[in-house]
Amino acid sequence: MNIVKGEIFHSVKGKILNEKSSDIENILDKIKGGIGEKVLLAGDIGKLGKELRLNGMNVTIMENTNYEDVCYSLVHNENCNFVKGTLEYIPFENNYFDKVIVLEQFNCTGNYKKASSEISRVLKENGELILEDFNLNKIKSKVKYIKRKVCGLCGNDFYPQDISRIFANLRFDGFVHENRNHTFLYIAKKRA
Repeated sequence: MNIVKGEIFHSVKGKILNEKSSDIENILDKIKGGIGEKVLLAGDIGKLGKELRLNGMNVTIMENTNYEDVCYSLVHNENCNFVKGTLEYIPFENNYFDKVIVLEQFNCTGNYKKASSEISRVLKENGELILEDFNLNKIKSKVKYIKRKVCGLCGNDFYPQDISRIFANLRFDGFVHENRNHTFLYIAKKRA
């Protein structure tokens, strides 16, 4: 695991531990990616698709909303591909993506076992998984999470160590980084 952690930190260029960088987009745009790499984005992605696309990556954004709805990701991520789907049913063939990035969505899945196995299925061997979600170890995060759960937006109660365990069982080597804000990052590589 230390080798993987070192490799991933190398690709992030050590910027992940910068305490001033609490914005997920600032962290993720430091991740080294090759031109033409296939990246799947899901969740609360902001303008990240556009940024990754400008770096030469082939970005696909998976939305679970009606195309007729005006959604933020459609408006702010031009030149990206869009598909309708959920983490439980990712509409791509096996070993398709080089990176899968899931932002504030994993705890909102109805079936975490299906979602985690689908992520593993579509990710190539030695592909990277970047998962960001609320850190339930922090009280501020618990309050936000409870508000979402009352509204029916969350289905799971996973702490960072739970995410690590779930994906370790699916042949991922990774680590958890707790951000200064109310979130954590799980960064892992799928073993060959």
